[in-house]
Amino acid sequence: MPNTHRRERGNSFIRDELILLLRNRIRDPRVAGVNIVDVDLTPDRRVARVYVTCYSGEEDLERGMEGLDAAKGFMRRRLSKVLHWPWTPHLEFRVDRSWEHGERVDELLRQLDQERQEHVSDDEPSE
Repeated sequence: MPNTHRRERGNSFIRDELILLLRNRIRDPRVAGVNIVDVDLTPDRRVARVYVTCYSGEEDLERGMEGLDAAKGFMRRRLSKVLHWPWTPHLEFRVDRSWEHGERVDELLRQLDQERQEHVSDDEPSE
């Protein structure tokens, strides 16, 4: 169990550091619309899976992923200076589409609510 807590702290720390790097140090315009959502370290902490999203469209997301890939070495070097671990995890950037799934669920719930309201108004006696 302590190992899980250690990984969670590492996930949070790396996510926060990468967000700061993305916001303050990386000048590549391709990453302007990219947001880092989460980081998931492997159990051995050798690989950090970095989940990203872009709310401005698929084309911007593709360009953003290219920009992140180009900046990967810079980001690892900067992380190595603040982590103080014997190694710096390799960064794997992955697309997070959970917000799209959430939007779809919200839309389905709105449709169900609308259908329920229409059904209730159909059942009411007219005067």
